[in-house]
Amino acid sequence: MTANHKFIDIVHKLGLNGSPLEGVYRRIQDRELFFAAYGKLYANQGAMTKGTDPQDIVDGMSVKRVDTIIEKLKNGVYKWKPVKRTYIPKNSKGTRPLGLPTWSDKLLQEVIRMVLEAYYEPRFSEYSHGFRPNRGCHTAIQQIHYTWTGTKWFIEGDIKGCYDNIEWYVLLEILGRDIKDNRFIKLIRKMLKAGYMENWKYHKTYSGTPQGGVVSPILSNILLNELDKFVEEKLLPVYNIGITKASNPEYIRIKSKRQRAKAKGNNEEAEKLMQIMRKLPSRNTKDPNYLRLKYNRYADDFILGFDGPHAKAVEIKEKIGEFLKTLKLQMSEEKTLITSATKAPARYLGYDIRVAIDNNRITNGMRALNMNIVLKVPEEVIRQSSKKYTKSGKTVHRSELMQCSDIEIVKAYDTELRGIVNYYSLADNVSRFYKVKYLAIDSAAKTLAAKHKQRKTWVYRKYMQKNEGLRHLSVTAENPKYPDNPYIATLGKGPIRVNKTAIVTDDVKQFFSGRNELVKRMLADKCEICGANGDVEVHHIKKLADIKKRYEGRKDPPPWIKFMIARNRKTIVVCKKCHVDIHGGRYDGPKVK
Repeated sequence: MTANHKFIDIVHKLGLNGSPLEGVYRRIQDRELFFAAYGKLYANQGAMTKGTDPQDIVDGMSVKRVDTIIEKLKNGVYKWKPVKRTYIPKNSKGTRPLGLPTWSDKLLQEVIRMVLEAYYEPRFSEYSHGFRPNRGCHTAIQQIHYTWTGTKWFIEGDIKGCYDNIEWYVLLEILGRDIKDNRFIKLIRKMLKAGYMENWKYHKTYSGTPQGGVVSPILSNILLNELDKFVEEKLLPVYNIGITKASNPEYIRIKSKRQRAKAKGNNEEAEKLMQIMRKLPSRNTKDPNYLRLKYNRYADDFILGFDGPHAKAVEIKEKIGEFLKTLKLQMSEEKTLITSATKAPARYLGYDIRVAIDNNRITNGMRALNMNIVLKVPEEVIRQSSKKYTKSGKTVHRSELMQCSDIEIVKAYDTELRGIVNYYSLADNVSRFYKVKYLAIDSAAKTLAAKHKQRKTWVYRKYMQKNEGLRHLSVTAENPKYPDNPYIATLGKGPIRVNKTAIVTDDVKQFFSGRNELVKRMLADKCEICGANGDVEVHHIKKLADIKKRYEGRKDPPPWIKFMIARNRKTIVVCKKCHVDIHGGRYDGPKVK
């Protein structure tokens, strides 16, 4: 175990014990933490995206660059660069801002994130699910599904522009309670104040955490953990009273009457009374001595389930609104709704959630579905998913995919379909995606037909297969390396079924992970092309598939391309001279000797 393993382990234990954290700024000035950060970040899609400094990108990563960052930290002269602001579409209408930091800032942010996560993760609430290791939307939805039986009211929480409106002094005050290191807190403050560039014009920032920043999710969780603690310590004890609801006197009266009828052998009368019983609740639904409150949060979205009077649900909503003001956040009155759980669904993390009332579903003589949580795919999700493959009600081909190989076309459609079906696999009506599946298959067939200038029926004859009685597309391509193991891509293979145990977690890797394979190659300090020792850099490319396509059919691709394809890697460790030659295109000529 390295020293940095020990440091992160100590940080984690201090977090578990609730002890203050000291000496952080000095301890983050260590290569091993930056190597671990590099190992986590380099494969991310945005790693090659340029920030405000076009030269400060992951390509050309080296030990020297890490040492430069550490030296600046030691001398207290590290300067955060403003993030490059861009806008991405929201699920609803409109766009939201996204900040793109430079690579050096990303690395340092990841080091900070690892430390903060090791310390705060054991202190976070069991009701919080966003941007945490081994948790995600599915764990949040499953917690509701399995533990919210009997809910009468949903309180859907919405915080106005949460990330943009986080007050720095509130966040830094919370951090300062636990982290007794002024230089570390100052480093975070400077990061928050770095500002952003939009259309190459600098703008100052006065609040919020930069969306797109590596460290932003953990900072927002640290702030909103205060909300979690408020709910756990101030609301749950007050609004969870009683062990069970009192029995319903009318239900008991009818039940006794039925037992007497049955004892007399009057089965017809007993059956009539049973039908009456099934329309009555067995418990007193307005028992004043019984209340239940549940809570769940994912990032800045939260929801509460309440079994009690509507007036108290309003009271809970108002108390949360007042508490959020102490964090200098504001609850959106128009979007924070109180919904009758049995009459209308609540929308949370893309699912429609409601409570079932069904007096006819009987298991072992009991109403098995009544007051249980039911999860549904919203109808607009099906409509929006269908629109990807249709125009004016008819399936259409995708011209942007026609330059791809057949196997890439089918794989692109399948990845898209599989992603949304997997996300909604907890829903009881996930089979509604069969409609989307067959639209996707038809659109893929039209794309393949347009590419080959054939009719759609030609595609179906060539690629259509059946599995468990269900149609799907299957494309096979030769594997030059392993001829007996060809590449296969399928679209729509297998049934679409409910899977209540499915878990898709957020891509958060816990704490310190040590040196990975790429870091070890970089630290070997040897050029993987010419064998020269010393002063190596890592050459990165966005997609290996792009390189393969570029050199497809060429007899003699450059050695660095051969190396990457053979090892199936998007990186190659090279000396300075070879790296310059790669970028200068000088390897596209003769072989390197």
